[in-house]
Amino acid sequence: MEYPGLSTTQAMGSPRLSASFLHFFLAPVLCAFSGFHTASYLFVGLYTWPRTSRVIVLTIGMLIFSYEFIYKNQASRPTPTWKYSSFESAFYTCVLPYAIGAGALWALAGLSK
Repeated sequence: MEYPGLSTTQAMGSPRLSASFLHFFLAPVLCAFSGFHTASYLFVGLYTWPRTSRVIVLTIGMLIFSYEFIYKNQASRPTPTWKYSSFESAFYTCVLPYAIGAGALWALAGLSK
């Protein structure tokens, strides 16, 4: 779609800004949220089919998100703001926040006792 008076990068947003937003804000928040809810499922122990299916879909969705938008994006081209390899990028952006989210639930559960 063409906007009068705006270039394509102005209309769609800066690709560098979008990649930084994805790597430094959106991916860690989503992964921490996913880790928190997966740990909640394991900690509470109510293993019903609806809860199980939600956790399975959440986990598969996060794996696909991590691979497609973090690992493959970093493998295609290094960005000036993130100079790590694809594996390190996926670890620091997705796996570590996932573990922090899961650890946050365990810490909250430990404080409540």
